[in-house]
Amino acid sequence: MKRLTLGLLLLLLTALPSLAHDPRYSSIILHLETNQLRISLVAPVGKEVGLRQRLVLEADGKPVVTEGESLLPDPSNRTVLLDTYAAVARPRQLSVGKRLFPEDPQSRTIVMLYSRGSLVREEVLDAAHPSFTWTDQQAPESALSVARRFVVEGVSHIFSGPDHVLFIVGLLLLGGSLRQLVKIATAFTLAHSVTLCLAATKTVTLSPSIVEPLIALSIVAVGVDNLLTKPGERDVRAWMALGFGLIHGFGFASALAEVGLPKQALGLSLGAFNVGVELGQLAIVLAVAPALALLNRKAPRAGRRAVLAGTVTVILLGALWFLQRI
Repeated sequence: MKRLTLGLLLLLLTALPSLAHDPRYSSIILHLETNQLRISLVAPVGKEVGLRQRLVLEADGKPVVTEGESLLPDPSNRTVLLDTYAAVARPRQLSVGKRLFPEDPQSRTIVMLYSRGSLVREEVLDAAHPSFTWTDQQAPESALSVARRFVVEGVSHIFSGPDHVLFIVGLLLLGGSLRQLVKIATAFTLAHSVTLCLAATKTVTLSPSIVEPLIALSIVAVGVDNLLTKPGERDVRAWMALGFGLIHGFGFASALAEVGLPKQALGLSLGAFNVGVELGQLAIVLAVAPALALLNRKAPRAGRRAVLAGTVTVILLGALWFLQRI
């Protein structure tokens, strides 16, 4: 059966002279099976040396290691076929990282991917489109993959959303011990986790036209509190983070809705996303807090000016975003 498949592939390639006989073209044929990935590489004669090493293939983010190989020339002696395989469990995601001959800017690699005996993807890789990734929507995603993906989503959402970053920075401007600042960031995480879960499960929903202006107002409120707070007064920033975090949670839910939550791993994905958000916040704390503390210690007057300038910036940007969002 294997030799019959190879023969059919060779027949197909020799029947298409515009592709098989053109030295610019090569091919990667992939067959996904239950516990094995069969790989056929087709290239012009003379380019078969090290052909298997030119394949850059990943299954679920891990490099595919091939085993064994057989080399067969076609009857016209213009192309050669290398057949190999990899003993891997059926992946959910398969990526071809590059063309077989990227050193040639005119080269093209035709990729044909078969799953369960049917052609599911066909791509032509060239200089403008050198790689591709295929996801099997029917395959369940592993728990580790879900956790990793949503931790990354949580971290990236913190840093891609300037309003969340500015809110946290505003809370940090007055300084304090590292424990105190981590407490503020954690209070924010606990609060938005509650509303994020409520929104994600559609228990409670709020329109973005309400949530987004309120997030901007929360930034203004933090800046105003910085201006009104006097040294020695009770620090209420953790309570502010807790209260306003409930609003920010609905904003996070909107971002998650765009990504899409896997129904079979809803709790895991929500938990991983919150872990990612917390890691992003702690990164901001560890970057901003020591810098402010050093400035206040080395140059107290410059430190006070920096806090004042930062607070005014927080208020102005929050107010600007509020006007834009209403």
